[in-house]
Order: sequence, then structure tokens, then C-alpha cells
Amino acid sequence: MRGVSLAEVSAATRISTRFLEAIESDRWESLPGGVFNRGFIRSVARYLGLDEDSMVAEYALETRGRVEAGVVPDPPMEMPRNWKPAMVAAIVVVVILAGVGFAYARYGGKIAERLHGKPAAATAPVASATSGEAARGANDAATGAAGAGSAAAGNGATQNSKPSDGAAGTAGAAAADPLELTLQTSKLVDVTIVADGATIFSGSIDAGDKRMFEARDAFDVSSSDSSAIVLELNGRRVGAFGQLGLPGSVKLTRNDLKAPAGDSH
Repeated sequence: MRGVSLAEVSAATRISTRFLEAIESDRWESLPGGVFNRGFIRSVARYLGLDEDSMVAEYALETRGRVEAGVVPDPPMEMPRNWKPAMVAAIVVVVILAGVGFAYARYGGKIAERLHGKPAAATAPVASATSGEAARGANDAATGAAGAGSAAAGNGATQNSKPSDGAAGTAGAAAADPLELTLQTSKLVDVTIVADGATIFSGSIDAGDKRMFEARDAFDVSSSDSSAIVLELNGRRVGAFGQLGLPGSVKLTRNDLKAPAGDSH
């Protein structure tokens, strides 16, 4: 090294003579590698008065493409997989499905009854009204026939017997007429109608709805709010029943046709 012994360079640069010999003979694989090699070259060049950058550049050209001793390439890093968002999404989906299933099991029957009960209930009064009109027509025809027979037979009877025959005909016609119940609500209530011991309607009726029902002998009416419904029996207003805002029930028979309007039951 330009007339300078390796011992002198080693003492000045504090680099082992073994490494100085490797640098002098271009045995780069004997050096520690990495930044140490460049540091050794710069220290030696500075001590000998040489251009440090030029020496480092020559070293880089000679060692291009080699794996420096002591330098091990780092393996590629793998990004850890985060399964937490997927697990949270799966749990949310399971909870939603469980909630839907519970709601259907709990309220599905009531919803179906609500949806399918109203049309059926709405058709019941129409059918009742139709059958009531047919029954009234038949009764009128029967009454007319009976009246005609009574008139023919009355030609040979006394005048005193005519009022008796008329009263009997009127009583028979009244007994044969069906009971017609008209129900109107002032707010949404639950109502149950039993006609002659058989339930013909049970469900909710919206405010302002008007329904008609028919029975032969008696009605049993129950309501979740007795003050929210108005009843008429064969056109005769039925008095209020139960307490204001509370559930109540009432039984209506043919005897109520004789009672004065406004009587409570």
C-alpha cells in the first residue's frame, strides 16, 4: 500500500491486518460485509490520501451482483390476515336472522290473522244482510198469504173476531222475524259477537266502521271498550253498557225489542 506497512495502516485506522490483507488482495468475501466493507475502504483511502468516493465506487463495481459476506437477504414479509371484520359481519348476520325468526314465530300468527281476518269479517255482514232481506221477503209473503186467508174466512165471521185475528197474525210475524244487530264504532276496538250460542265474529273493528249481524233468538256482544260502540237491535237503539273506557258485554234477546230505548244492560 504505497510503501506503508499493513501494521502502520492497522494502527492508524484500527482495522485488523487480516481485513487489510483481504482488501489488498481483493478477497471481498473475507470481509464482514455490508457497511463495514465501505467503512474500511474509506478509512484506508483517507489515511493514504486517496479519493474516498472513487475507491468506494471501484469496490461497488467489482462486487456488483455478489452477495456480500455476512449479509443475508430478508425473507419477504407476509401481511397478517385480519379475520376480525369477517367474524363481526357473520355474527351480525346470524343475530339478524335469529331476530327475524323470533319475530315471525312470536307475531306471525297475529299478523296473518289481522291480514286475513278483516276481509272475512267484512263479507260476513253482507251475507247477513242478504239473508236478512231474503228472510224478510219470505215473511212478508207468508204474512200476505195469511192475511188473504183471514179476509176470505172473515166474510162468515163476526165483526168482533177480526181484531183478534189481526193481533194473532202480528204476533206470529214478530216471532218469525230474525234479530238484526247493527254495530258502529267510534275508535278501534276488539269485538266478539255470539249469535244463538255460536261465535260469528271475533276481531278488531276500525273507527267509524258499521257492521250488521243476524241471529234467531239472542246476541252476546263483548267489547274491549264498551263506550266505543253503538248498538241497534232491529232498528232500536240499545243503551250504553259497561263503564267508560273499560271492557264490557251485553246479552240482547227479543225481550229487548219491547224495552224502552236507552235502557242499559
